[in-house]
Amino acid sequence: MKRLFGALCLGLCLLVPLAAAAQWPERPVRIVVPYAPGAMGDVISRLLTDELRQALGQPVIVDNRTGAGGNIGTAAVANAEPDGYTILVGATNNFIINQFLYSGMGFDPLERLTPVTTLVDVPSVIFLSAPMPARFDEFVTYARAHKGKLNYGSPGAGTTPHLSAELISRTRDLGMTHIAFKGSSPGITALLANQVQFYMGGAGLGAQHVKAGRLHAVAVAAQRRLDVLPETPTFAEVGLSDIKASNWWGVAVPRGTPPQIVRRLHEAFSAALAAPAAKARFEALGVAVVGGTPEDAARRWRDEADYWGKAVKEMGVRID
Repeated sequence: MKRLFGALCLGLCLLVPLAAAAQWPERPVRIVVPYAPGAMGDVISRLLTDELRQALGQPVIVDNRTGAGGNIGTAAVANAEPDGYTILVGATNNFIINQFLYSGMGFDPLERLTPVTTLVDVPSVIFLSAPMPARFDEFVTYARAHKGKLNYGSPGAGTTPHLSAELISRTRDLGMTHIAFKGSSPGITALLANQVQFYMGGAGLGAQHVKAGRLHAVAVAAQRRLDVLPETPTFAEVGLSDIKASNWWGVAVPRGTPPQIVRRLHEAFSAALAAPAAKARFEALGVAVVGGTPEDAARRWRDEADYWGKAVKEMGVRID
């Protein structure tokens, strides 16, 4: 009798979370973006909230939790209740790179978070200041002839553009000096003034200046040329296929979130990404929609962790 009673109690305990997952969501869902309002992750999240609200039947709130290179927002989600109500929309740095850069981060996001999907890929474009050559191969020749005299800018130390540009400088023997800015806008301003000669960022940052002849766009880290910069060759076309320089954004929840909720979130984000208005807006920004299953995201993120872990170690970059 005691055994039967114990089995019944265990069965009821297992049914409770299943029932809760089936009724999910019953209140607003919060998307934590570990960057400031107006940054790419914030823009992406807000573009999707209306579609997500319709798919989930509950309000979807964007919560900007900034600081420590995105680590504060990432940790907030990793430590949240695994109930699906707290979601992280983060970038390559948050899921992959920061654990190799910050000795005080204290956890592996891939162990503490469950992927939902990869949202979009923001391929980096190599922009050069107007006095520089307008082709990548010509710039390489010029930089080697002026080694130690050229600067490259980034939106901050440890960001994907910084690390990718440093890899290019080292592997192509360019000898450029890094100058970190507080965000992309001051970096582009410095490029326009020729204070830095090389800058990597999303197409939306500099496309208008390229069309006006104020900057050169010499390569884009994408599988195909971008509609907004159709004359700009891909990394593969200019011999940079060994360099990863896209800054993708993905969705994750705390480890332990019920599989039913992960699937529901995946369905909701997939529907939001497929909405015509969102697709058109992403195309205008030079952003490629990725999508895919949680398993697809997990494989991609783990592969990139292997790449960036090795690259950061070889470069000896640390942020403490």
